[in-house]
Amino acid sequence: MDDTLTPFVVGERSRLDPHAADESWLDEGGFYSSRRWTVSQEGDRGFDTAYLVAHDGRSGPTGGLVPFHTASGGDSNPLYNEATLLGYTPQVQVLAGSRTGYDNRVLIGPGVSGADRAPLLAALCERLLERAEERGASHVSWWYLPEEEARELAALPGFATVATPCPPTAVLRPRGADLDEHVAALPASRRSLVRRDLKRLAAGGYRSRSVAADPADLERYAPLVCQVQARHGEELSEEGAVRYLLRCLSIGGGEDGTGGDVVVTEVLDARDRPAAFALGIVHGRTLHMRVFGCDYAAGHGASGEYFEATVYGPLRLALERGLDAVHLGVTSYRAKSLRGAELQPRRTLFMSRPDRRPPVPAPDWGFLGDDERFLAGASSEVLPC
Repeated sequence: MDDTLTPFVVGERSRLDPHAADESWLDEGGFYSSRRWTVSQEGDRGFDTAYLVAHDGRSGPTGGLVPFHTASGGDSNPLYNEATLLGYTPQVQVLAGSRTGYDNRVLIGPGVSGADRAPLLAALCERLLERAEERGASHVSWWYLPEEEARELAALPGFATVATPCPPTAVLRPRGADLDEHVAALPASRRSLVRRDLKRLAAGGYRSRSVAADPADLERYAPLVCQVQARHGEELSEEGAVRYLLRCLSIGGGEDGTGGDVVVTEVLDARDRPAAFALGIVHGRTLHMRVFGCDYAAGHGASGEYFEATVYGPLRLALERGLDAVHLGVTSYRAKSLRGAELQPRRTLFMSRPDRRPPVPAPDWGFLGDDERFLAGASSEVLPC
């Protein structure tokens, strides 16, 4: 691309300041594109993270930013590895935007006019492909893009692109002033299911509470996380679980070490012992659920503790705080949608130069089981009950 045709100058950073006041707009695209989430991944083993920054050559302020992450062999999690979509493992993978999480965004500054938006994105993508080629990759991939943003990138002139569905994100939107009003506003089939869930939990002698995350409690939660991981065939030590929970608290941004806007919903048994818990992070007006743990070894998990910890408890908190949504993440789509969640479609976009056609997707989502049929992001309102 001829740099004389665009007013934007593209530079590169190795670090991102999560507290720079003049770049607070970078947090407005959502939690999984926010600075605190992205910075938490700097230095992850096996990945090199850098940032492309587009400046208006005439006035200097940041106009757009693209984090990009380079790895040999990709992520160990198939939800973020190109091997899942291509049927083979590229030797080098370059992921653009958010590397993990389920809601990638194109980060464009508020001062960029509509006419300048496409030239700015083109300048960033041109430099992005240059960097990918320098690292031995012939394409880049943007994961978990909303459909509108995938279309915007695909429409840029001078690039070859192909998009393929990836798992949708489940979002629960509070209705009414409290849980009773929310339940009453649900479709009849969902309303009866939620009420059965709540009655079953109470009959088991359980109750829940949502509290600010406390570092002193993490060692109590760690064994519960390990038990959930074991049920999914994953091995995790209690020390590893504590490290991950501490990382969640650091992302929460609390200056006193408490995690700031990190909250925990505890499900307590009849003796007030934690039977299950879920940890979430508030960003803006949305609560994002991140971790679930359950004490299966003590006989818990059969009375609806999962839904109380991950859905109903967080929903009560969102209603109390006046939040707009609870993000429930990916998988377990039927169960979540039958309890009122919407499924928002997401796309992975492969991008290359026109003379290097992007790879042809051959996705294998078989490991998702029944969840694979929801890749198109079916709405909760049309699911069979």
